[in-house]
Amino acid sequence: MSRIRKGYEARFRALLERVGARRLEQGVAWFIAQAQKRSVPGGPGLNEALDEIYNRVALKRPFRRLKTSEANMPFFCDAGLGGLARWLRAAGCEAHWQPGIADDELLRLARADKAIILTTDSGVMERRLVRKGTINAFWLPPTLKIREQLLLVFREFNLVPSEPRCMNCGGELSRVDKKTLKDRIPPKTYRWLDEFFLCSRCGKLLWRGTHWENVSRTLGQL
Repeated sequence: MSRIRKGYEARFRALLERVGARRLEQGVAWFIAQAQKRSVPGGPGLNEALDEIYNRVALKRPFRRLKTSEANMPFFCDAGLGGLARWLRAAGCEAHWQPGIADDELLRLARADKAIILTTDSGVMERRLVRKGTINAFWLPPTLKIREQLLLVFREFNLVPSEPRCMNCGGELSRVDKKTLKDRIPPKTYRWLDEFFLCSRCGKLLWRGTHWENVSRTLGQL
């Protein structure tokens, strides 16, 4: 069985648990069978069919997540989702990420912080603590680009963009008087910008230059 199929099985299982279905495995098997029927020569592949069925079902009211229950929960991205973590931070979400983090450590930290795990590894979804619901986790197909990942997470968790966080570490930003930090600001930037922000966690100095304009534009489009 492919790892991608296992990932979709975990997703369908979570949908059924959300509505209190009693026969989870039979329900998961039914969803897979529907995708296999759609996956015919000349038509969509199995992965495309699985994605289409999931997206259609997940948007229906009984299966949608409740915004109030998870709106303030932090995310913990696995080792391969550093780019997604940065974009989630830009959108105002608390998103943790550590390069090269092992699955056991990822699960331990997510449980300690009561964070939602975002992963492209279907094996994480098979862990006992995730299957039991002790740790909340969501699987993303490894074939998605970062913008597609971001869109999927926003739709799945009914997120709304808010004040951006530091894209470097995820810390909250506070506005500072540029005169007090003049020695840290490039002269040209100091002359044409008045708003500057300091990260409360890593101390990085940030401002809304052309890079942020591109980020803001992309978030608006999504």
